[in-house]
Amino acid sequence: MEEPNRVRRRWAFFGYAVLVAALPIAFLGLLPANEYKAWGGGGIDCDGPGPVLFFGAVAIAIYGAGVVLNGRHFRRPARLLIAGACALVCLAMVPNVADAVREQRINDLASETCG
Repeated sequence: MEEPNRVRRRWAFFGYAVLVAALPIAFLGLLPANEYKAWGGGGIDCDGPGPVLFFGAVAIAIYGAGVVLNGRHFRRPARLLIAGACALVCLAMVPNVADAVREQRINDLASETCG
């Protein structure tokens, strides 16, 4: 039978691996919700907000769990640092997800353009 510390270390390593593997998802969630507005134009981007909203919500869920699980052990400096990094990723995602929701509502109002 394995020692409890070894089992905990394996779960901790798995959790850190999930956080590192989710970085590309977080980067996809940080793309602009409307590429035309990001370029300086004013067009409606019909396929932009959906993927940004999906990847942003998934990244917020993963890194929010990282904040909670690592923030529980705030007396350990490494865990506190990881929880802080996860919180920064979540804070970066929230405005972009809100912008994607706003763009999705604009697209819903212009259904004849995107339909």
